[in-house]
Amino acid sequence: KQWYQRRVAITAGGFNKGKLEVKKSLADPQLGGRHFGERICNFFKVEFMKKYNIDVDSRARAAMRLQTECEKLKKTMSANTTSIPLNIECFMNDIDVSGRMGREQFEELSHDLFERLRHLLQELLHNATFTIEDIDSVEIVGGSTRIPKCKTIIEEVLHKTCSTTLNADDSTARGCALQCAILSPAFKVRDFAINDVVQSGIKLVWYNPDGSVGGDMEVFNKGHVFPFSKMLTFYRKENLILEASYSNPIPHTQTVIGRFEVGPIKPAEDGSSTKVKVKVKVDIHSLFTVESAHTVTKIQVPVEEEKKEEKKDGKKAEKKEGENMETE
Repeated sequence: KQWYQRRVAITAGGFNKGKLEVKKSLADPQLGGRHFGERICNFFKVEFMKKYNIDVDSRARAAMRLQTECEKLKKTMSANTTSIPLNIECFMNDIDVSGRMGREQFEELSHDLFERLRHLLQELLHNATFTIEDIDSVEIVGGSTRIPKCKTIIEEVLHKTCSTTLNADDSTARGCALQCAILSPAFKVRDFAINDVVQSGIKLVWYNPDGSVGGDMEVFNKGHVFPFSKMLTFYRKENLILEASYSNPIPHTQTVIGRFEVGPIKPAEDGSSTKVKVKVKVDIHSLFTVESAHTVTKIQVPVEEEKKEEKKDGKKAEKKEGENMETE
């Protein structure tokens, strides 16, 4: 389980000698460490408005100072059960501000965020190819995994004690460095295969010459293994225009991956549509691409008929020879 500043990701993987196979992976882009920090900041913004009549959002510098102090407070609360003070000197208009927050109050403010984590864990187990009994260990990384309530929810759902043998802050960066070394030709690394899954489905839309949509299909559904390639067949009389996009919601406004044109394509000699084979692929970097395309043309060659006629003529000749021999 990885808990970053902006999102949380949960991955179920199977480890074998020299191989990692991802069974299932889920992520919530609206649940991360900063979302817990925002709850603490919003609480003190309201409190400072009541106590000192100051609007924190009116000054960017003051908002950033409060955000920094709230982040420190969040980390301190993870290791203490008592109420923790928050003091900032000359915060706004030469006013010193102060406040307090305890772990129970923090958990109450973030109750819906913790429930989102519980729902994500339950979704991981739903329709999975494994059961809770198949899980050997649970490793958590990321700064927000230090929050005691998060550990409690994970252990309640997965029935396993959370392990923290990996460095919570550097493990992801180390993993990325190792993956780069595996892919780079400049480094010699022990062979290690990784079979991952796509986080969002990918669909293709093809267009008619007038610009209207000719059809669509999902070529890679969510959770599909990669690297993987597929061969698609189309029947066209003109150039083929394909547009690839994500079929599931993603944390970005741009959902289109790319637009591809296959051509030149011309009608067959009899005026019918030409058969077009298109190979699409999600490579080892989880990047989608149209790898190749070619047309298939049928050509009728009367060679077989000539051979059959030759065989028939040969049999007739043998038969006649046989008859002559019998006559003799």
